[in-house]
Amino acid sequence: MIPIAGAGFTKYSLNLKSWNRQGPGCRGEGRGVASTMAERSPDQIAENWGAIAPEYEQAFEGLSTQYATHALQLLDLRPGERVLDVAAGTGAFSLQAARVGAEVLATDFAPGMVARLRERATQEGLAGISAEVMDGQALALPDASFDAGASVLGLIFFPDLDRGLTELRRVLRGGGRAAVVCWRDPASLSLMTLVRQAIHKVAPAFQPPAAPPTWARLAGAEALKTRMEAAGFRRVEVVTSTAIQRIDTPETYWSGFTRSAPPLAYLFGRLGPERTTAVGREYIEALRAQSKDGVPTLSVEACIGIGKA
Repeated sequence: MIPIAGAGFTKYSLNLKSWNRQGPGCRGEGRGVASTMAERSPDQIAENWGAIAPEYEQAFEGLSTQYATHALQLLDLRPGERVLDVAAGTGAFSLQAARVGAEVLATDFAPGMVARLRERATQEGLAGISAEVMDGQALALPDASFDAGASVLGLIFFPDLDRGLTELRRVLRGGGRAAVVCWRDPASLSLMTLVRQAIHKVAPAFQPPAAPPTWARLAGAEALKTRMEAAGFRRVEVVTSTAIQRIDTPETYWSGFTRSAPPLAYLFGRLGPERTTAVGREYIEALRAQSKDGVPTLSVEACIGIGKA
């Protein structure tokens, strides 16, 4: 456990030490599930995420923060509640939860993401938040140790989705609440649709990966509800959450977008610098066509599943 900073943190740090003990009700012995996978996509390798944490934050946190805000409203967090954020990334959910007075443990398998989250929490002077490197498929935490838990566009990348959901359920106390966010319809995800269209214009013979993206395996209300119920959650309800992405400076946005997620870095690496530059011109032109009041604006839908342990 590495505490962030701030007054009133000592008591919570001691609690976290007890949460991380090995022993009955703690499944730390299963850590590293993802690392044992024979085949992993670029977005299932911790180092790949850590290397692009700043670009990810710039490109996607505008969306994920809006979903996190909606999830927090649905969870109805109260000050002092213990909250777990699984696959927390750079902290879109964790930081907001800490701001409303929750005692937050943020976990992510990528040390680079955790380092950025700690840095942001320190900059804000937030108390009651801790961040640890941890595999969300095998949480090194005792059973029934949190009042609420969440994963905002994070758990969807796990090699074993069901184990990730089961682990989230395991660490919640009876009656504890969980919020899991996934995309509503990957085929209509505007950010990616514009990329595909731009690549096709520039390099029509280029063959993108044939397999569906990792993050599209869990998508839509029905699939999310079914998997959460199978993991043991009760009274599961799924709502659609719409986020608005305003891109004030498309050129600046594009400069980081090509490295903002491991699959994108891999894709544009295959395209090469010259074709990537050409794709960027097409992408920026397509973004400008989506303008409202002169600012490119995209509407992006996700699903938020809310369930009780």
